[in-house]
Amino acid sequence: MMPRLGRNRHERRQIVPSGEFIVRGAGEVILEAYLGTCVGVAVWDEQARVGGIYHALLGEPLVPGMESANPCRYAVSGLPVFVDALLAQGAQATNLKAAVAGGAIVEPGADVQLDLQIGSKTLERVTSFLESTDIPVVLAETGGTFTCALCLDCGSWKPHIRPIAAPCSDASASQPPSKLGEEDLLNLMEQLRPIPQTAFKILNLLRKEGADLSEVSREISRDQVLAARLLALCNTPLFSPSSKVTSLDRAVVLLGENRVLQIALTVILSSVFPSAPGGYSLCKGGLFQHAVGTALIAEHLAKTTGGSPASAYVNGLLHDIGKVVLDQAVAPHAPLFYRNTLQNDRPLVEVEREAFGIDHATAGSLFVRRWDLPDGILHAVSRHHDETFAQSQETDGAVLVLADFIANRFLGGLQLERPNLKPVASSLNTLDLNSDGLERIVDSLPLESIRRHATGF
Repeated sequence: MMPRLGRNRHERRQIVPSGEFIVRGAGEVILEAYLGTCVGVAVWDEQARVGGIYHALLGEPLVPGMESANPCRYAVSGLPVFVDALLAQGAQATNLKAAVAGGAIVEPGADVQLDLQIGSKTLERVTSFLESTDIPVVLAETGGTFTCALCLDCGSWKPHIRPIAAPCSDASASQPPSKLGEEDLLNLMEQLRPIPQTAFKILNLLRKEGADLSEVSREISRDQVLAARLLALCNTPLFSPSSKVTSLDRAVVLLGENRVLQIALTVILSSVFPSAPGGYSLCKGGLFQHAVGTALIAEHLAKTTGGSPASAYVNGLLHDIGKVVLDQAVAPHAPLFYRNTLQNDRPLVEVEREAFGIDHATAGSLFVRRWDLPDGILHAVSRHHDETFAQSQETDGAVLVLADFIANRFLGGLQLERPNLKPVASSLNTLDLNSDGLERIVDSLPLESIRRHATGF
């Protein structure tokens, strides 16, 4: 992905994706990078009125020379390119100042493998570069265990770093939530949008070894809006069709029936997930974007580890469906709920149980049973935070646990989560990944394309 120069002075906020940077002049614009394990670096020259943010995905490539294909992915090669772009826009090296954030680590004292500490490796490369170039760091909040946002106001050239959480604006939000009984959960489910019958039919087709091509096209074509959106998505760069897709039949031929069914299912389920920020979502559509990101990452992992890509995609898409149920209970108490999650060194599921008497995995299992979905999906939804699920001989569990972790750490700023890292370590063992395995996987993922695709539904 090429670096981008920001030129739109009328845009209030610009998000800097991972593996990219934005450099721009003064204006009423705030640059933002959402950071989990990634590291963000804001650099500016207040006198020249130019600055920017660089969002480093990894510290350096595991295989020397790989940075030539995409230098901005790695701090060791991306930072020099970023600073050169600032100087080309008129900044003076002696006037540069920096702010650094991100590089999240696993929770203190966690009994996990060191290869989860990717953020600290990236941070070392960033620190080394800034020291070698004599760029003073005037603001830094690094490490920690939670997602944060690095912001640079291009009007005042003031950086700030904030945790991703809801502002405490409602007095009622300080009141502790009530425990949810079975009747409460049923009422919450009743308030959700119903799942269209087409979704169930598509799920059944995905379970077949080889669905009839005409049956796939016929089922989708019954919904004209769905068909139109599906064709538009089929032509996006992520799916890279060899030629323009102009019909459903052509989509099935070029992309395969499973891919077309997956896209259709994703489009249908987008209406079920809440779109407004608040609750679990940290941005508009954040909960759904995380689901799509996890689905695509899980599919990629399944392909590289010998699992079922079709099952991995569906499991990733539906794994957090319980949050859709509990979201209605979280939203009125979001500031208190967020604060408890941020300040306690406990997994989110424990905070949920304390607040509501139930966690999103259990709530999701009730929802899945109500839909009468296959047992494989039920296990994915109810056990994706369970260490024994990640240790199962069947790799579906390990793939989902690892995909969820990667999505949370490297596609940050979408939803509230604080994972239990022990299942993640178990998933690495189950998938027989060596000490560099996680870093290699992250490096192989088209995370920039996945994020853009997740926001495109």
